Amino acid sequence: MRKISYLFLFLLFTSISFGQQTTVSNVLNLRSAQHSGVILQQDKLVGYYIFYLKEQVDKNNNAYEVELFDDNYNSTGTFEITRPKSSYLAEMVYNGQNFMLHFYDKKTGYEFVTYDRDGNQVGSSNIPKKEVSSWDLMRIEQNSSSATENVTIYPNSTEGFVRNSYTKNKKIGYEIIAYDNAANQTWSYASKETSDMVETADINEISNGIVTLTVTKKKNLTTKEMRVYCALLNANDGSLIREFELGSDEEGQRSLLKSFYNEKKKTITIVGEYYKKGDDILKSKSEGLYVKELNEAGEEIDDKKYAWKGDVDQFADVNGDSKKERPFYVYFHDVIISKNGHIFLIGEQFIKQVSAGGVALNVLASAAGGQTNAGMFEIMIADMVVVELDDKKELVDFKLIEKKNTSVILPQGMGLVSTAVLGYYMKSAGEFDYAFTSKNKEKDIYDVVYIDADRKESKDSKTKSDLMIGLINVKGGKLTNNRVPINCESKSWWIRPAKPGFISVSEYNKKAKEVIMRLERLSY
Repeated sequence: MRKISYLFLFLLFTSISFGQQTTVSNVLNLRSAQHSGVILQQDKLVGYYIFYLKEQVDKNNNAYEVELFDDNYNSTGTFEITRPKSSYLAEMVYNGQNFMLHFYDKKTGYEFVTYDRDGNQVGSSNIPKKEVSSWDLMRIEQNSSSATENVTIYPNSTEGFVRNSYTKNKKIGYEIIAYDNAANQTWSYASKETSDMVETADINEISNGIVTLTVTKKKNLTTKEMRVYCALLNANDGSLIREFELGSDEEGQRSLLKSFYNEKKKTITIVGEYYKKGDDILKSKSEGLYVKELNEAGEEIDDKKYAWKGDVDQFADVNGDSKKERPFYVYFHDVIISKNGHIFLIGEQFIKQVSAGGVALNVLASAAGGQTNAGMFEIMIADMVVVELDDKKELVDFKLIEKKNTSVILPQGMGLVSTAVLGYYMKSAGEFDYAFTSKNKEKDIYDVVYIDADRKESKDSKTKSDLMIGLINVKGGKLTNNRVPINCESKSWWIRPAKPGFISVSEYNKKAKEVIMRLERLSY
């Protein structure tokens, strides 16, 4: 497995803990999905959790276990869940207070169940299959069959959760739904049922009582003309604070790649690319990046542009290198705000292109009289991107951190999706090389970790490690980057954030039927 940072662990286990390492024995099988994660308290990592199959209760039911660990992998507790065998765990999300588990059953539909950290069921709710939109079903069944993630649920502070979904409108629409910790629906916000546009929404951020959405609108699925909007919702009651279009026909279109809340300034900042008048946002290379600052009412405070030619190219050669002349798009994964007020935007380049492998698979399947889910397009993932702005949002640096390109074949139909939406799809499927950002706000230290497919320890070295970690470190507002080789005894592994100065590395030994989870010190 190329990356198993997203694992559904089907285990029977006996856990032995040694401090900074734990061994889970009698592991029967592994399946790719993100059913393990970290436990945070006020943005500080304090532990880990893992969900796994414990045993078959009878011919119709399975018993699952959730085990909790502290930040040194000492077990702090377990609890058991009994579920029908036909029930598939699509998502598991922790909000700092409770877990929400999203189950899907092909016969009955959706079920959302919440538990506290002691294993007590807090509440549950169901959505019958006939009430789930066909687009929602297509997404979850595709993720189930391809063993990729289904990311639709987000923590809403410690008060509950927010989920985005498709709706059965006149055309495709979207709905944003909030739940409390007992899985009761508290509010919903949806596109108009009578809309003549295909409308989709992706959750950018939920912070300080505000939900920020990227909304796209098209006349139909195949048209190339697309409008991008930013919508702000009140996270407490779902009321619309403001929705506005990014760009216009007169000045050119804009995309929305990332939003973040600045706790110190009490403002919302959105980041994206801008295009010249008449350019096609799906095909044309953008003119540069923009950063727009809003107050909590969604009103504009500031709007700055950074052109590729004239601004960015003084820091990075984004025009002279033939590799970088291609119209790469950037998906921004995270934002770091250091104590000196400098803002670091952490992104990754990607581009859609025709897939030789996808074409070959379709030709072979057609010749054999069969079908394949592989599309004709693929996403090529390229370098990491770090944009540094000072406290006045002046461009300080634009750094391209090279890593080996990787590619992912898109499922059929995804080639028609807009580039902005493709970035969200790649993120939800766990296909980017970016892994996570460890944050220690108190000490002003941040570690951005990503996977580099080039496993050589240096350019001149012929040695390869089992795993090469890319590390971007921001300490006291100063940025450095490094590569850290890690060796594993098995071919199946995944990584997680850890306490400052460490990374969590886990691996599955199929022959020994065990999972070993350990902390490894990072070298800067």
